[in-house]
Amino acid sequence: MKLADHGNEIHALVRREPESTRKHKGITYFRGDITDPPSIQRAIKNCEEVYHVAGYAKLWAKRRRTFFDINVTGTENILRASLENNIRKLVFTSSCAVFGPSLRTPITETDPRITSFNNDYDLSKFIAEKAVHEYCNKGLETVIVNPSRVYGPGLTTHANMITKMILRCMKGQWVLMPGINKVIGNYAFIDDVVNGHMLAMEKGVCGERYIIGGENLSYQQLIEIIKDEIRQPKIIPLPAKAVIGWGYIELMKNKLTGREPKFTPKSVDRYLRDAAFDCSKAINGIGYGITGFRDGIRKTVNYLNATI
Repeated sequence: MKLADHGNEIHALVRREPESTRKHKGITYFRGDITDPPSIQRAIKNCEEVYHVAGYAKLWAKRRRTFFDINVTGTENILRASLENNIRKLVFTSSCAVFGPSLRTPITETDPRITSFNNDYDLSKFIAEKAVHEYCNKGLETVIVNPSRVYGPGLTTHANMITKMILRCMKGQWVLMPGINKVIGNYAFIDDVVNGHMLAMEKGVCGERYIIGGENLSYQQLIEIIKDEIRQPKIIPLPAKAVIGWGYIELMKNKLTGREPKFTPKSVDRYLRDAAFDCSKAINGIGYGITGFRDGIRKTVNYLNATI
């Protein structure tokens, strides 16, 4: 939407078009999928730039190959079509998940991963990044952005867990969290992430990747800020082992009922390890800016108040 608001003519590849009331006059919608090359060709025709933001962003799938069909093969389809259509530049949305957990200092773009991959989402995004780099060598100008844990106004989906949690708190519902207060995460406000993509397109260097995140906060700091901004939130800390055990119960329920698990032991493991990141490269290299977490939470609360 922001690109269209700035006067750009947008071609959006979508699986289903939005309702007429939500359409933007600057956006032309093309029904298709990144796993369907002909639909990509229709959407990409006459374009100059490509933002590849599509992906399977969950940590569980009924079929493992779903991660690789969408995140890897789908990315390769976009890259191939971009090269064939003489696209000037492509920005690929990856994830900070490819870097794995952090140690004593925040992770930068050049730090090696210190653990093996324990889920297919992280692995598939890592492989997709390799494909993006390969196409850079083939002559397509490509830039990678790595958002951290995104939150802020918008849909309360799996990929927007903080906002989902805030909404539950505002409704007076119970919120269960791993009770490991000192574990650190990095939290990126959605508006910053959008700006980071646009800055990467404008100023990003071919073959480079940029961490677009926010503040590094412990769970304790995060909860204290949320408690300050929301009246009497019902947040209950659970022992880590209890949350992991709950994850196994969710997997068992999936086998018995076929319903998608709310989370799994592997997804819990991700949030039990430090994930601190350093955005200095994006700040100094492309002019990225960070919204403070407290300010971002206030904006999110204001947005949710208007939608409840």
